[in-house]
Amino acid sequence: MAFLLWYTNYFVDIASKKLVDPKTIKSLDKLGKISANANFSAWHIKSQLSEEDFKNHLNKILTENTTINPTEVTVTKGIDGGPMQML
Repeated sequence: MAFLLWYTNYFVDIASKKLVDPKTIKSLDKLGKISANANFSAWHIKSQLSEEDFKNHLNKILTENTTINPTEVTVTKGIDGGPMQML
């Protein structure tokens, strides 16, 4: 049931000169719902993956599909959300 799904907010900051629109990266949408700022240097991804899994998958996707070096990426875990988040 969809109302029982939990997610974590991940904030991805990219300190690279080779910025790309995250919505154009193949398979990145499998990590969760993606949004980005205007110059694509900061992404927000709502994901159901654990922090370690998220970082591993993100690094693999960036390495295989972009010229962004994973060492130029900082991932910050935000607040978990879900049906009880407003209580």
